[in-house]
Amino acid sequence: MEAKSQTTSEKYAADIASIREAQSREETAAKVLQETGAVLVHPYNDGRVISGQGTISLELLEQAPQIDTIIVPISGGGLISGVALGAKSINPAIRVLAAEPRGASDAAQSKAAGRILVLPETNTIADGLRASLGDLTWPVVRDLVDDIIIVDDKEIIEAMRLCYEILKVAVEPSGAIGLAAVLSNSFRENPAWKDCNHVGIILSGGNVDLGVLWDSLSK
Repeated sequence: MEAKSQTTSEKYAADIASIREAQSREETAAKVLQETGAVLVHPYNDGRVISGQGTISLELLEQAPQIDTIIVPISGGGLISGVALGAKSINPAIRVLAAEPRGASDAAQSKAAGRILVLPETNTIADGLRASLGDLTWPVVRDLVDDIIIVDDKEIIEAMRLCYEILKVAVEPSGAIGLAAVLSNSFRENPAWKDCNHVGIILSGGNVDLGVLWDSLSK
């Protein structure tokens, strides 16, 4: 009973810390805006950011128009919203699939529930995918993202290794998750995606903390 009580207390403390961290960011941003007169450009829940992300689809389909499926990392939803809007404006039949880590699967849970869900705690090596969907990105994810593929951290690390060894490209965990999704059993063995013959994968970001990566490999 004592061990269980400690575990519950630790989880509660982590939840409180996460809430306070989010509040602190918002309060600090509001203070800077008030003091400097600056304009806040949200990193993902902003129409201008979403539109900019949409150019990825334009360039991708211009170079490879045969693509029938695009797989994109998902977190706050800005990247995949832009990609989905751009891709489906060119080819309404194209599939747009999201890739999400198991330890931060709020987008998948939100789609299943039909409303935005915010997780009290996240735990994944893909630290860039821990944000929650916004009021602008959620409707796009809800209506235009065909499905969300959940992958484990081990699968993400393996995808990073393949990027290093084969592509000679340094990709951070959050950016490599699309490749991890394509290689996962949940994708390859799902009959719904058996006719995905030309798959485009968005590799986003190269901010790799090698210390964290090596530590994760030894666990």
